[in-house]
Amino acid sequence: MKTGKIKYLALIALLAVGTGAATAAVVDLTTAGASGTINGAVFQQINPSSTGTGVIDSFAQIGAANQGTVQGYNTTVNSTFDNGSSDNFNHSITLGDVPVVELNGVFYRQFLLDINENNNASLDQYLSLDDVQIFVGGTANSSVETLTGGVLDHDGTLVYHMDSGSDNWVALNYALNTGSGSGDMFMYIPESLFAAYQSTDVITLYSHFGGAGDDPAGFNGNFANSDGFEEWAVLQGNQTIVPEPTTLSLMGLGLAGLFLRRATRSSKK
Repeated sequence: MKTGKIKYLALIALLAVGTGAATAAVVDLTTAGASGTINGAVFQQINPSSTGTGVIDSFAQIGAANQGTVQGYNTTVNSTFDNGSSDNFNHSITLGDVPVVELNGVFYRQFLLDINENNNASLDQYLSLDDVQIFVGGTANSSVETLTGGVLDHDGTLVYHMDSGSDNWVALNYALNTGSGSGDMFMYIPESLFAAYQSTDVITLYSHFGGAGDDPAGFNGNFANSDGFEEWAVLQGNQTIVPEPTTLSLMGLGLAGLFLRRATRSSKK
């Protein structure tokens, strides 16, 4: 971690103590293999060479041209927030579609994020993931576009909120894994949050990108949205995968499907 970033996070902590506010968590995934946690979820930068024989199901494409911040969730209803129009990559999923993995003896539900940024302009390869909200149940393929208190007005049950308690975010670097479809991050949500639900229950994943903007404190770069779709996916097959305990190894997790789909994504660079 850079010295400036350490000072920045320390300043946030001091301000939080002085005001009684919660300390914001910033997970820095701008270097290869980095990881961190926010509200119990694990965020892991991944290596595109970690390929296997799995098949990828992309369920949400979020992006808008010439727009610094974008938001959306998985739905077939076109033009809901900034979601894409193709139902192949924008659709409802169920809890049973989301793989279960074990990390250091704890079980999680695994989601894959593939980002796309302008890697040709200076420092535009960066992007911030500003919020993730996961709902179980309720309307599949919703069209709601309102938020109350920063939470999407979805009629499902909110089981995970990245920004709960503070304005948390994840710093991402497209330059580590250039090329559409290579995959950039795994997000692991504790399986315990889904214990009361059935495999047939609908999963709605809302996310927001680009809010950190240009040169946020402690970082050097443009973390606003600068190019094509940001895409969420899951590995198909509902397999249980056990990474190496101390390294969270991602070998053999089935990313091959992402590479096979590149030709179908003409809207992305």
